[in-house]
Amino acid sequence: MITLGILTLIPHENNSYFDEIAKRAIRYNIDVFLFSPLSINPNTLLVSGLYFDNDLQKWSNKEYPIPEFLYDRCFYGEDRKSTEAGAIVSWLKSRSDITFLGYGLPNKWRLYESLIKCPEIAPYLPATKKASSPEKVIAEIKQHNEIILKPINGAHGYAVYALKLVNNTIKIQTTKQEQVIEKTFTNFEQAKIWLEKLLTKQIFLIQPRLDNRNKTGAPFDLRLLLQKDENGMWIERGRAIRTGSKDGLLTNISAGASVHSYESWCSNATEFNHSYLKNEINDLLSILPQQLETMFHPLFELGIDVIIAKNQSIWILDINSKPGRKIISLTNPDRMETLYEAPLAYCQFLASKIKTPIEDY
Repeated sequence: MITLGILTLIPHENNSYFDEIAKRAIRYNIDVFLFSPLSINPNTLLVSGLYFDNDLQKWSNKEYPIPEFLYDRCFYGEDRKSTEAGAIVSWLKSRSDITFLGYGLPNKWRLYESLIKCPEIAPYLPATKKASSPEKVIAEIKQHNEIILKPINGAHGYAVYALKLVNNTIKIQTTKQEQVIEKTFTNFEQAKIWLEKLLTKQIFLIQPRLDNRNKTGAPFDLRLLLQKDENGMWIERGRAIRTGSKDGLLTNISAGASVHSYESWCSNATEFNHSYLKNEINDLLSILPQQLETMFHPLFELGIDVIIAKNQSIWILDINSKPGRKIISLTNPDRMETLYEAPLAYCQFLASKIKTPIEDY
């Protein structure tokens, strides 16, 4: 049997996605394990985690060797536990006897620095700079009138800020608990004091705010889900439009955004040239995954967020190597079966590629 371990920081928390993968694993001759990187004993290198019992069709506690294949679904915070787990996962990735389905992507700044050098992809990247000082942020606001501050790491968008220059005052907008919070500074000195505190918490990037608001003033974007299939080839699993609240900032589902099928959006958004957009998006998808793997490491899946601006231009907003599946479950639930089997099919493909060395006689 092939052994596949799913890495998560919360293995004992119910997760229907992991459950459904495990239920189907027997068809692929795979035993599935579920554990936290922190549960590896450094002395014995044995794991204290969960094992899916195919006879009982449920998870059971068990101690076992580290599985030969790993599917990393760890999401890290700023706490010490996350830092320790991240270090262990990096060590696991360095081991030649362990194969990850996907080896992940670097932070947003390293991604930008690498992709901006690619002539085919650079035109789709918003101009990005590091927020190295309050003065630099203020200078960017003066140049672009409206900018976005986003963390160099992390997902879900909760630490994203929009800063806008309005009659020499700076209006700041962010989202907390699905609510838009606004603050206004009447002069640049006040804004610098606030920025000084913000920039000590984590590293932020600066981008000009792109106009992705629809007719009602709500921000929207296109989320694309890509995975490798049973032959190791990249395939698009689905796409959907995510729409945030009116006059809001975020389009993340976790922040309360609504989701619609791409087809329904095309039917309603008649102001866009959808034939042109389709060709542009397909051209981008034909290049981006392979380019990422060339620049960094092998991958299994990608969530790509694309902004479609009012002037028909398209921009890569974010690239996530640990995407969710809500756009599929909400718009095409009949495709979920394929998503449950995808990690198993790709794991089986990887296992078939590992050859036993032949001795020379």
